[in-house]
Amino acid sequence: MKKKFIITIDTESDNQWDTNSKLTTANSRFIPRFQKLCEKYGFKPVYLTDYTMAHDDFFIKFARDCLNRGTCEIGMHLHAWDTPPFNDYDNKHGAKPYLIEYSDEIMYEKLSNITDLLETIFQRKMVSHRAGRWATNTKYFEMLGKLGYKIDCSVTPGVDWSKNKGAILGGTDYSNHPSNHYFIQENYNVLEVPVTIRKLFFLPIDIHNGKYEFMKSIVRKFIGKNVWFRPSQNSEGDFQGLLNKVESENCNYIEFMMHSSELMPGGSPYFINEEEIENLYKNLEKLFIDISKKYEGATLEEYYKEVINEL
Repeated sequence: MKKKFIITIDTESDNQWDTNSKLTTANSRFIPRFQKLCEKYGFKPVYLTDYTMAHDDFFIKFARDCLNRGTCEIGMHLHAWDTPPFNDYDNKHGAKPYLIEYSDEIMYEKLSNITDLLETIFQRKMVSHRAGRWATNTKYFEMLGKLGYKIDCSVTPGVDWSKNKGAILGGTDYSNHPSNHYFIQENYNVLEVPVTIRKLFFLPIDIHNGKYEFMKSIVRKFIGKNVWFRPSQNSEGDFQGLLNKVESENCNYIEFMMHSSELMPGGSPYFINEEEIENLYKNLEKLFIDISKKYEGATLEEYYKEVINEL
């Protein structure tokens, strides 16, 4: 199998980092520019779509066109607080509850409702999924299997979310999870395709940002740093180190992730104005040029089919 470059976009309302923000979807107007860049290099984004974005007419029209042209995939992304049936946890002030905090009955109803909605709108079977705030457990995977999902991409290898609170509980600890794909055998054979994250050890040469940055770089030299294939989290140098690490392993894919709201100025804490968005696109173009030399674009569903064919 030729190595695959999988682009996953959490396609959701604006600025989900603000726990009390209103559910608006202005960022949908900024997605087509990203799609155009992806198509330039033969890449096919997977738009993991939440309940709120599934009601945005602009996104629906755009996504249907991409689906008809075979240039994207629509998957499911569930935020518990904005997906019916609604519950007391949904409106907990200052919190973003995990789906795994709800009863089994409500969990399944929320999963079923958003699945039915997306399949009705896009006339496609939903087969790929990412959990809101990365939180999963055994029950969650069992429910995904019952609903016909084939691929999950919620696992963040080496990352422990247990200290990040939902309404009451902490998130899922992925510290010891594999970094390559694997089947969740006990849970209906869902294929897990983890986000590309590796722990890198390095000491940057540029230490002009002062003593604090120098000490931080010393710590990274000995403790390491989890580097994501995610533009908002890492620099060009981090990406190169990550690419080198992945290519030294027996891993046949890279999974990139962003949020749709990061494509809009001020839609996230990471890119707050037009200048920062322009710099983002300059960096993405450089990255995509490098990636396209060794990898070909694939959706999660396409990757799943190739893994199955290799068995």
